[in-house]
Amino acid sequence: MSRPRQPEAPTSSRPGARPATTAPGAPATSTARAQRENVFVTSIVVAFVLLTVAATAVRVSDGATLDRSRDAISGTLTTVHQQQKAFRILNQRFASWPELRARGMTLPVQQRVVASNASQSHWYMAVRDTETGIVCSRTGELFDANPLDRRPSCSDSSP
Repeated sequence: MSRPRQPEAPTSSRPGARPATTAPGAPATSTARAQRENVFVTSIVVAFVLLTVAATAVRVSDGATLDRSRDAISGTLTTVHQQQKAFRILNQRFASWPELRARGMTLPVQQRVVASNASQSHWYMAVRDTETGIVCSRTGELFDANPLDRRPSCSDSSP
């Protein structure tokens, strides 16, 4: 009795190539591998997107904090301008920081005077925000009518 003949697998045009056959009941390894690779690539892409979003959120948050710090110091320097103007009317000169402090001027808790100078026609003050390290400085002159005539110059520095 002769055995029934099994159909032959299609031949490849490459010499030595194996026919693509799978045993019945065995998983299709190429399909499973492709699915694992797709999951891996998708996971990497999702991780990259999440890291990018997190880094952007931190950068935006830091920028907003620095802007608030600059605005707060600018407000302080505007108050200094007003105090200097009043002192100048009474004393014919600008006040040093210790003189302003003696007259009751205070700074917010997180701000410190880094440098100050005063003469008959000019004043200078630099204030640091201890939380962010931002230092803003400003000068005032005899003929400054408005506190907004001069904008503070701010820079980042280490606290």
